[in-house]
Amino acid sequence: MKKFIYISGIVIINLFAIGALFKIQHWPGAGILITLGLGLFCLGFLPLAFIQSYKGNGKKNKSLYLAGFICVFITFLGALFKIQHWQGAGWFLIIGIPLPFLYFLPVYIYHHNKSKEKSSVNFLGVMFLMVYIAIFSVILALNTGRDILNAFSAGDEDIIKTNNLFAVKNKLMYDKLEKVGIAENKEKIVQLIKIKSEVICTNINKIKVELVKTAENSDSPALDLENKINSKAIINKDESVSTSQIMRGSDGVSGKAIELKGLINDYREYLISFIGNNNESIKYIDNLLSTSDITETIYGEVYTTKWEDSFFQNGTYIVTVLCNLDCIETNVKMAESEALANLF
Repeated sequence: MKKFIYISGIVIINLFAIGALFKIQHWPGAGILITLGLGLFCLGFLPLAFIQSYKGNGKKNKSLYLAGFICVFITFLGALFKIQHWQGAGWFLIIGIPLPFLYFLPVYIYHHNKSKEKSSVNFLGVMFLMVYIAIFSVILALNTGRDILNAFSAGDEDIIKTNNLFAVKNKLMYDKLEKVGIAENKEKIVQLIKIKSEVICTNINKIKVELVKTAENSDSPALDLENKINSKAIINKDESVSTSQIMRGSDGVSGKAIELKGLINDYREYLISFIGNNNESIKYIDNLLSTSDITETIYGEVYTTKWEDSFFQNGTYIVTVLCNLDCIETNVKMAESEALANLF
């Protein structure tokens, strides 16, 4: 039995360590490895280890072993809930973080002082464990603050309002062009502008829905019946693993970001192609729909950032990605408006 416990402990620790590495690197599968590691530790290894120790020499220190089991179980289960952004994580941590210091430590010191065979090595080991738990708790709290994430959602709401305003404005321009009447060749241009703009906006909305459903589930409170997204209602606002997988692909250089980049490039080139000699409009549309690399000089060093890295860098939170997608949609609608103005 002891051999099985030792081997299973080593396997579980390695699972969690590899999962932590995957999480830091934003690689797919991190959630599964961490859940397996911490889940098996709390629900498998801990009970077995407690039973085995209790059968050995734990009967005379029953309260100590029980305190240790309860504290470790709640603390690490709370860590699992926090890492995976599951509901109830806050309550687990509120109880689990102070519990080792308020419950286990006094019980241990009492038994240590009561014991005839006092071991300074064991005492130092427990003190180091307490320090580790304290540091571990601090690391869990290093996530971006909820207020900051909510600020992204508030900004995203304003961008969506701007998009809705431009959608109404552009519709009025389409209606006006239809009433005024334009040449047959311009009619085809208007139709293509509308189609290309709708293709990009529809694509953006599909990406947003896929992001939310993957990060949470199909029943996410952030999605209404028409698949419109309320970013304030997203629970896992700082989710980044599945978001990076969708936007940048498994290789980090593909995914939906590259597809969207291609659509924007095609749209920009088409709008500029029929504007003619209106240099101001060409410059305006080119800036709005630019997907060029960004070059900047910092302390004499030249750095180049690709368009997809500036908008959808690996590890970016889902609320940031949603906000950036809405910004791109705004630029598309503004470019559409400028192009239509050139046809009057």
